Amino acid sequence: MIATMITALASVLIAVLAYALNQRGEIRRSKRQAHLDRINSQLRDLYGPLLILVEANERTWDAFRERHLTPIEERRGAAGLTEEQSRLWRRWVLTVLAPTARQMRDVVLANGDLFIEDEIPQLILDFCAHVSSYEVTIVEWEAGEDGAVLVRHPGAGLARYIRDAYRSLKSAQAEVLRAQA
Repeated sequence: MIATMITALASVLIAVLAYALNQRGEIRRSKRQAHLDRINSQLRDLYGPLLILVEANERTWDAFRERHLTPIEERRGAAGLTEEQSRLWRRWVLTVLAPTARQMRDVVLANGDLFIEDEIPQLILDFCAHVSSYEVTIVEWEAGEDGAVLVRHPGAGLARYIRDAYRSLKSAQAEVLRAQA
C-alpha cells in the first residue's frame, strides 16, 4: 500500500514537473517568436524600405553631383550654382530626389513605432523636417521664385544609420533563427 502511494505520488510529481518544464519551454519559444516577429516587422516595414530608398537616393545624388556639379569647394568660393546647374538641380529634385525622400518620410510616419531605439533618432527627425521644408521650396519654384531649403539634409550620417541598423537587425534575426533550430 505504501509502495502504491509512493508510486502514485511520484507519478503525480513527474507529471507536474513535466508540465512545468513544458510551460517554461513554451514561454521561451513564445518570447523568441515574438522577438523574431518584431525583428521581421522592423526589417520588412521600416529598415528594409528605408535602406532601399536611401541607397537609391545616395546613388542618384552621387551620379548627379559627379556629372553636373563642380566640387563643393569651388561652389562655395564662387557664387554657388550656375544658372544651368540650378535648372538641372531643380529638375532632379522634382523628378527623383524629392519623390524618393517623400516615400522615406511616409515609411517613417507609418512605422515610427518600429525604430530600434526608445525614441525616434534625431537624424530621422532632421530628415523629415528637411523633406517638409523642401515642400515649401518646391511650391516657391513652381511659382517662379528662388526658394531655398530652410532645413538642411542630415548628410551621410542618415545613410550610415540606416545601413548599420539594417545590418544589426539582420544579425539579430539570424541569431534568433539559429536559436530556434
